[in-house]
Amino acid sequence: MLEQVIITADVHLVPDIDNKNHPINQNFYHFLTATASQAKELYIIGDLFEIWVGDDINIAEYQTVINLLKQLTDKGLKIYLMYGNRDFLMGKKFWKATGIVKLNEPTIIKKNGISIILVHGDHLCTDDKPYQKMRRLFRNKMIQWFFFKLPKTKRIAIGEKMRQQSQQKSSKKPNNIMDVNQQAVIKLFNQHPSCNHLIHGHTHQPAKYEFILDNKSKHRWVLGDWRPEAKYIVITPQIQFKNTEKDAL
Repeated sequence: MLEQVIITADVHLVPDIDNKNHPINQNFYHFLTATASQAKELYIIGDLFEIWVGDDINIAEYQTVINLLKQLTDKGLKIYLMYGNRDFLMGKKFWKATGIVKLNEPTIIKKNGISIILVHGDHLCTDDKPYQKMRRLFRNKMIQWFFFKLPKTKRIAIGEKMRQQSQQKSSKKPNNIMDVNQQAVIKLFNQHPSCNHLIHGHTHQPAKYEFILDNKSKHRWVLGDWRPEAKYIVITPQIQFKNTEKDAL
């Protein structure tokens, strides 16, 4: 069997408690059991969850997928996960409960002789100044320490309010503001000159872009979100997009 490396992002799973049959959740569960389970490695580069406000709250709320992920890692599937802009508060209990390996950003992987940069992608959206300011604030360890000291009900309320505000603000911003900045992409490639491929998510606009930098072809692959179908990337050994099947459930 040809060993596959699968890369996906922006699943945005919703909690079990009120959405046991949510189409995105159901499609992702099927993807894990029918597709990812046959791979060698699975990389999820950000926003696996719609919201995460603490292991003490969300492990129980996402128990179905937590169990599925642990079953797969126990059977030998290597799963790697990067923080997104919605779920960067996952802690030690989450990694232990799932058996997943945490990825730093950026992460460089080399598969079949191809060197690839993996990032979630939100830090490349440098034209969105208010978002970048907010991102720096929320990634501050002291701010996070104070947040975790709040009661569970308060954290849940804050998380939900921030999610709603994010959706409202995004609907009013021009697409070019929310997209990645080409100079930020070039800077990232210059920091990792051995890599000719960049894979990211966040913008929810699946596509492939190619440009020339220092007389070399550079390729930027953009993963979409799960609506509930999704494009994911497979390396076997070439890089290519594949689609989940909506009617496979």
